[in-house]
Order: sequence, then structure tokens, then C-alpha cells
Amino acid sequence: MGEPVRRTLGEVPLLVVRVDDATVRVLGDRCSHFSGPLSDGEVADGCVECPWHGSVFRLSDGLNVRGPATAPQPSFETRTRPGGTLEVRLPNAG
Repeated sequence: MGEPVRRTLGEVPLLVVRVDDATVRVLGDRCSHFSGPLSDGEVADGCVECPWHGSVFRLSDGLNVRGPATAPQPSFETRTRPGGTLEVRLPNAG
């Protein structure tokens, strides 16, 4: 699994992690607990751990696996265009 990186979509900070050659996971970068930068966190076992207070979120869907956070992270759908451009959108965003 790749290293977490921070990217932006407009003014929205995103956590981006390449799982394998075909899969990229994207979550909102600011932890739902106290806005810690998830892109500075550790990635292991399909999850990311917030570096500030240790909340853990599943990369596949943003579900909070361990608190203190009680809300999931926004999770974005992804696809890679020919040429390598990554596109992201919120599920059901049309």
C-alpha cells in the first residue's frame, strides 16, 4: 500500500492513498474529531490513523474503526482516466 499524500479538490483537502496499480482511495483529509491531518497519519491494514488523537478510519469507505472520532470521514469515488488523471467525486453526486 502506498504512502498517504495530501491533495486538494478546489479548496477541499483530500487524503489520497494508492492501494495497488488499479485502486486509489480518497477520504477527506481533516479528521472528523479535531481536524487532524490524516495525510500525516500511518496507513496499515486498509486504514489510516490520525496523528493527533489516534482515531482510525477505513480507507475503503471512511468508516471510523476506533475513536475518539464518532463520525466517519467523507469517502470519494475514484477513477483514473487514460493518461493517468485521477478523478474523484462524492458518491451519488451525479
